[in-house]
Amino acid sequence: MDKEALELSLVRRLITHLDNGTTDLAPGVMEVSTDRYLGAHHEREVATLFHDRPLVFGLSGALPGPDAFRTVDLCGTPILLTRDRRGKVHAFANVCRHRGVRVVDGSGHRGTFACPFHAWVYDNEGALLRVPSAECFGDLDTARHGLAELPVAEGYGVIVGRLRPGPPVDIDEYLGPGLAEEFAVLDFADWEPTGDAHVHRVAANWKVTLDTFRENYHFAYLHRRTLATYAYGGVLTFDAFGPHLRNSSALRSIDGLRGRPEEEWDDVAAHFSYQYALFPNTSLTFDSRHAELWQIVPVDAATSEVWHTSYLRPSLSDAEREKAIEMAPWICETVVDGEDFWVAGRTEPGVRTGLTDHIVFGRNEPAPQHLHREFARALEEDV
Repeated sequence: MDKEALELSLVRRLITHLDNGTTDLAPGVMEVSTDRYLGAHHEREVATLFHDRPLVFGLSGALPGPDAFRTVDLCGTPILLTRDRRGKVHAFANVCRHRGVRVVDGSGHRGTFACPFHAWVYDNEGALLRVPSAECFGDLDTARHGLAELPVAEGYGVIVGRLRPGPPVDIDEYLGPGLAEEFAVLDFADWEPTGDAHVHRVAANWKVTLDTFRENYHFAYLHRRTLATYAYGGVLTFDAFGPHLRNSSALRSIDGLRGRPEEEWDDVAAHFSYQYALFPNTSLTFDSRHAELWQIVPVDAATSEVWHTSYLRPSLSDAEREKAIEMAPWICETVVDGEDFWVAGRTEPGVRTGLTDHIVFGRNEPAPQHLHREFARALEEDV
C-alpha cells in the first residue's frame, strides 16, 4: 500500500457516491436496547472496555523528543506519559508514592518531577531519586517506591497503554495488520500538538457522546449553518479493521475534481478527511493539514468527558498553519461543543426515561453499528 493509492481510492469512492446520490451502507437496520446506556451495564463496560483492554493514550507527537512529558486523565486514572533520553515512552500513574498527591500537570520537557506536597523527586523513568528528611522514613526501599508503571507501547504514530497493571501492550496486535500498515504510510508520528489537551464535560453517557462522531447523516440538519457549508453530509466511506474502523468524508472542494480526468487531479488529500474510530473510545480525524484527537471517557453512566488535542503537520507553510490554527477553535467550540455535545445532552434524558426501549441505527450509519457490535462482542468474551 502507498499513500497516493489509498487517497485516490477513497476520493474515487466519494465522488462515485456524490455523483450517484449514494453512500456506504450497512446490511440492515440495527436496534440497540436503551439499557445498554444505563447503570448496571455501564459498570461492566468500564471494567471490561477501559480497565481490562488497551486504550489510546495519545499520539507520538505529544512527546516531541527526549525528556518530553504530557499528562492525561482517563476514567479517573491520572497518567503521566514520558519519553526518556533514549527516546523510549513510559506511562505511570501520576501519583506520588508518599501520600498519593498528583505529581505534575500539563506538558513540556523535564528530566525529573518533584511532588508539590513534600518534594519527593522522580526521574522520567519512574525512579524515586530523593526523599527530603529521608532519615524519618527508616530503611525506605526506594526501588519499591518509584512511580507505579503502566503497560504502554508506541508505534505507527500512536501511544497505547493500559489503565491498570497487566500484560504488555503489543501495538501491532492492538491495531491489527491492516490498520498498522495504513498508519505507517500516513506517517503522522511527528505531527505535534498545538497545546495541551482541553476537556469537554458532556451530560451524556460515553456511547451517546461517541455516536455523534460516527456518522455524517446529521450534517445537513444539526450542522446546516456550520460544518455542512464546508463538508458534504450523508456521504461517507466505511471500512472496518477488526474492532476499529475508518470513515472518510468529502470536503466541498472535491467538486473541483468531479468531471475532470484523473490525470488532472492534484493534491487529492486536500479534498477529504479521514475519521478513525480506535476501539473502544477514541476518534482520530485528520486531513492534509491537521489532526484532531478526541478521547471519550465515562465519568458515570450519564456523564462523559472528551479530551481533545489538535495536532499540526510540521511541514505546513505559514499560511496553511495560520489557517489550521484559526479553524481549530471553530470546529471545537462551535461545531462539536455547541452542536454535537449539545445534542448528546438532549439525547441522554430521553434514553434514561424508560419510555422507549431501544434506539435505531439506519443502514446509512454503518460505523456506529459496527462499534456497538464490537462492544457487545467484548462483553460476551468477558463472561
